[in-house]
Order: sequence, then C-alpha cells, then structure tokens
Amino acid sequence: MTRIASTLGYNDSNSFVTNTVIQFSLHSESFPRIFRIKSRDTNLIKISQANDISRQIAKHEISLDEAKNKLEAIYIAERDNSLPFKGFAAAMIAMSFLYLQGGRLVDVLTAIIAGSIGYLVVEVLDRRLHAQFIPEFIGSLVIGIIAIIGHSFVPGGNLATIIIAAVMPIVPGVLITNAIQDLFGGHMLMFTTKSLEALVTSFGIGAGVGTILILV
Repeated sequence: MTRIASTLGYNDSNSFVTNTVIQFSLHSESFPRIFRIKSRDTNLIKISQANDISRQIAKHEISLDEAKNKLEAIYIAERDNSLPFKGFAAAMIAMSFLYLQGGRLVDVLTAIIAGSIGYLVVEVLDRRLHAQFIPEFIGSLVIGIIAIIGHSFVPGGNLATIIIAAVMPIVPGVLITNAIQDLFGGHMLMFTTKSLEALVTSFGIGAGVGTILILV
C-alpha cells in the first residue's frame, strides 16, 4: 500500500497492519480507514501476486484500473481447498519428516495415516469452530492415538519418531518464520503477537500428544 501511494505522489501515507486489523491513511488531511480482519489464512501465492502488482504500478507498467481489476481477481480466486488434496499433502509431509528423522520403513504407513488424518481433523474443526488452538489440540490427540495403535500393531519402530513426523503438518512453521522476519524488520508488535500465537499453538499440540502418552 505504501509503495503504491508513494508512486502516485502520496509520500506521507501511513499503513499499520497486524493479524487482526489493517489501518491506512493516505495523507495527514485524510481520514484513516480501518478494516477488521475476522478470518485469516496464509496464502503465499496471493501475497506474491499482490506484491508483483504493486511493483508493476511503481514501474508504471500498468494503469490503476488494470491493477484494481487484477487485485479483485486475486481476492476472489480460490485455491484447492479440497480435503483429499490436503490430506495427501499432509501424508507426504509426514513421510518426508519421518525420513529426515531417521525413521524406519515399518513406521512409514503409521506416520502417513496419523499425519494425514490428524491434519484433516484440524482442518475440519477449524472450518466449523473458527477457534484457535482447540483444533490443533484435538488433532494432536488423534495423531497420538493413531501413532500408538499403529506402533502396537507394527512393533520394531520408534514411536517418538512417528509422532514427530505426524505432527509436522500442523506445526505453525510459517507463523514462526514470519515472526522472526518481523523481529529482524523491527516490527515488535507483530513479532509479539505472532510469537505468542505460535507458542500457544505449539503448546496445544504438545498438550494433546502428552495427554495421550500419559493416559496410555
């Protein structure tokens, strides 16, 4: 927003963005505009596309009307949110981290099933509840149960490695990375909010797995 405003001659514009609100003022004599963010998601494709449009405006490669149409197209565009696709992707992530953790071949099937089903549980609960941390807690409970059952049917593997690999699809890795980036950029408020959100989410995941291990 600042880059676009500066290109159009508004060098005194101010923007303030957090994960819950967007505030923008074009210049000192204009009224600030505030938008409440009710639901949020991380879509790096849309971020990259919007950033590319702002740079095209700065280089005077496209007009404002063209930029507006492109931004509206990006806003309404939908990515593949089908549960089978996400479940398959989560299974591949779990299998990859099992390999990185030095897991055994007998643990592959258990890690794939636990990672896929656990992520789908988190995704479904997140769509229905619209609540933070609870889906991750319940999803990690499911992952712990499947991991223990699978390990009992196919002994000889490493239960800890299975659980670590299976929870990786629900670990807030992007959130942690963005928090560190905000820290380096001096955005302390965003760093604090994102760090706390990632910390509580990670605590929910650990609490879910720990609860199952204690009960079993």
